[in-house]
Amino acid sequence: MTLWLAKRKPDPSPALQLACRAQHFRRWEIPRSSYPMTRPGYLTWRAKLKSQAAIQLSELLTSPEIQPPLSQEEIDRIAALVRKEDLKNDEEAQILEDVACLVFLDDQFDDFEKKAEMDDEKVINILKKTWAKMSPAGHALALQMDMSDRAKLLIQKALGTSPPQPAQAPSSSQIQPPPLESLISTHDFATVAATFFPPKTYAFVSSAATDCITHRRNSSTYSDITLRPRVLRDVSSISLATTILGQPVSSPIFASPTSLGKTVHPEGEKEIGRACKELGIAQVISTSASFTVSEILDAINSHQQQSSSSSNHNHPVFFQLYVDRETHKSEALLSTAFSPPPKGHALPVLFLTVDSPVIGKREADERVPVPVPVPVPNPTTNNTSLVNPMTNSSPPTPDAKGASLGRTTANFLSPALTWKETIPWLRSLLPKETKLVLKGIQSAEDAKLASETPGIHGIVLSNHGGRNLDTSPPSILVLLEIHKFYPEVFDKIEVLIDGGVTRGTDIFKALCLGAKGVGIGRGLLWGLGSGYGREGVKRYVGILNDELETTMALCGVTDVSGCHPGCVNTSAVDHLLPKFLDKDMAEDGKFRRGNKRTGRSKL
Repeated sequence: MTLWLAKRKPDPSPALQLACRAQHFRRWEIPRSSYPMTRPGYLTWRAKLKSQAAIQLSELLTSPEIQPPLSQEEIDRIAALVRKEDLKNDEEAQILEDVACLVFLDDQFDDFEKKAEMDDEKVINILKKTWAKMSPAGHALALQMDMSDRAKLLIQKALGTSPPQPAQAPSSSQIQPPPLESLISTHDFATVAATFFPPKTYAFVSSAATDCITHRRNSSTYSDITLRPRVLRDVSSISLATTILGQPVSSPIFASPTSLGKTVHPEGEKEIGRACKELGIAQVISTSASFTVSEILDAINSHQQQSSSSSNHNHPVFFQLYVDRETHKSEALLSTAFSPPPKGHALPVLFLTVDSPVIGKREADERVPVPVPVPVPNPTTNNTSLVNPMTNSSPPTPDAKGASLGRTTANFLSPALTWKETIPWLRSLLPKETKLVLKGIQSAEDAKLASETPGIHGIVLSNHGGRNLDTSPPSILVLLEIHKFYPEVFDKIEVLIDGGVTRGTDIFKALCLGAKGVGIGRGLLWGLGSGYGREGVKRYVGILNDELETTMALCGVTDVSGCHPGCVNTSAVDHLLPKFLDKDMAEDGKFRRGNKRTGRSKL
């Protein structure tokens, strides 16, 4: 079952993993042949299964091997998953049902359909019932199985389709992405992507570091912060308009830099840019984009000429830099992005990524081999190329560690960035009016250092979507940490945030706690893929904008500037903030021991 769970959900939560183990008790420990092959015999068998499963589930969840011990809340959650109490609304329960059905089809069906008492009609009825329990993502995996010829024929009869071919994804005639208008939450996009992204593309986009704890907590921590609505306020007019780094935008949402957009859609970052142009939100172009800055800007400008005047919003474009080991290559990139025309594009802001001296271990991405197909073929372009045009990195080559795109395409990254050398070097290359933002701040200490360093105008609180260092703090907790220890940072530089944002309420909470803008990375790739293109990106951002407007109205806030800490209650997470700060860690990364008992300086 763990094999199919890994295929169905590359980064399952601990609760889902334990529920999967418990599901095994329920399905297979007592053979069906132990009881008469009659209706009463079947009902007795099922009752015995449930009774034994309850005992074994209790033993599993209270086992001393599970450390630290599970809380009652965690135990209740796992039990609810095993019981599959809410398949319609509980994504993890549906995943568990998919896994159980896939195990039946893969491990049991060939033997099951050979039994003398099972004629074709009975087997077809069982197949129909199994299929009805599964989600589209489960269907897609089932259709890739290598089954016997008779099994394929029976499936064909049950589904009324052509026989599934082994090791091939279903064709577009068998299964199509749902209509865009049917997707009403950001979670719907992620669910569709799990089905319709090629396996390697999905692994690359969805993967996070090691046990994916930070990836999950990025989102779950937002839910622990509650809102404090105010009533009897005139909220007949709500405005999301604001500024980010001095640039007027229609919404505080901005497109965080993402890599290799071409693996999701042939037009990749070009199409994201077109969507951002129509939406009027800021876009940050990554050094690891599938196109050059010039190509992306040309696509945006061309789209502007084709667009109606009503959709021509202001569209600030920023650039994100991974510093190359060969610094002259980075210098050439900066010249193109920031020099005045005609030599360059005079972009207003540089985002320097500072959280990636090395790339984290992303196991889901390591497991799935290359190559990476592009889901929407375009015969006029080389869509399967993964050579990064701005870094000239080589196509990914698997090695003894695996086949992670993030790791195998990022060998150009410099691990030698420092406060004392890198910042002055960059400032010497940038026009005086260009703003510099550090992306990847994960502690109050570094936020304070940034606010005190000449030439830095802003920071992005980010842990790379949980993709680099697992158990690093959720971004929203770093925002609270700055409030607790160094609130003056908010007066000196602009603070942005990304990571784990899936609801308009999340955006509202971040704004109330001092963020000036909220970045979306993975989510825009979910919107871009599955054949949706820029309309999918617009739909994704539009859902978040609508939810943000609704949240503001219900909290009595009419514009972004009215979001303030009094609108939220953080008491459920305040205890997670550090009690000490790392004042003894010097800028050179060497430890200067202060307090001999703790090794840290107490405030």
